[in-house]
Amino acid sequence: MSQLIYRKPVVGLLGLLIGFLTQPLGHTVYKIMETGFGAQVYPAAFMVGIVGFLIVWRGLKQDELKATSMGMLGGWLIWIGWFEYSFKFFAELYSVPAFPVEVDGYAAAPQANMLQATVTIMFAMLLLYGIFNLQTKCNFMRFFHRNLRFSPGMPTPDNQRSFARITAMEVLFVTWFCYQFWLYMIYFGTKGPGVNVIMGVYLLWSAWAFYLVYKCTQQIRTAVSIRYGIGAGIVLWGSAEMPAHFGAYREYWLYPAEYPLFNTITSVVFVTVFLLLARRPRSNQPSAKSASVST
Repeated sequence: MSQLIYRKPVVGLLGLLIGFLTQPLGHTVYKIMETGFGAQVYPAAFMVGIVGFLIVWRGLKQDELKATSMGMLGGWLIWIGWFEYSFKFFAELYSVPAFPVEVDGYAAAPQANMLQATVTIMFAMLLLYGIFNLQTKCNFMRFFHRNLRFSPGMPTPDNQRSFARITAMEVLFVTWFCYQFWLYMIYFGTKGPGVNVIMGVYLLWSAWAFYLVYKCTQQIRTAVSIRYGIGAGIVLWGSAEMPAHFGAYREYWLYPAEYPLFNTITSVVFVTVFLLLARRPRSNQPSAKSASVST
């Protein structure tokens, strides 16, 4: 059984499932914190972010698989605690109003407006630390290097990578990008001719998502499966979530008290698959060294 789990296409699909489930569970955790902590939710969110940073810090000295797993978990907590709740905090602090995209239709929430305001800052960071990075081995970044005929050069041979930091940054940037893309895309409107534009883009997005699913099935290493699955899973989540914004179904993950069975099953599946991959027997896993691992 274990041999089947850690072979393609299963290992890649499990990595995809982890990345995919970070999104609905992130919403669920957000709602549970909001309900459970009440007026003290912002200090609690700050501490959640601190825990995320500590997990990434500890992951810097681990082998590739453990570093990747800790980077994913830490980055996820950082997003929930320091990104999502900071957008809401500053929206309330400065009384940011909702933005009506259309008359008697969709209005962007105040915290969504704060998120969208980060577009130039985060994009600049993506360029400087991603596309302009000589040492990057990210397939997504290298895709732009090849097709735009722009390359800062080849990575230094045998350069050790900080897998915990890389994975945490992947969680943050991919989640941020997908939020930004669809928040701006919905400015075309949720009714009238604009819907046709959104539907066309949605089909293209979904085609990309399913291509990434196929690429996940080709992964053979557990750590790489997790890292690839993060990006692919979050992109695939966009295809799964967008219909809910047009009333196709209710977003169960936003109502943990009303749908406890659904959210419990989702949580159990996520934890089980995460531990299954993160705790893969060392004797069965090929591994690269993390940047801070002593030789």
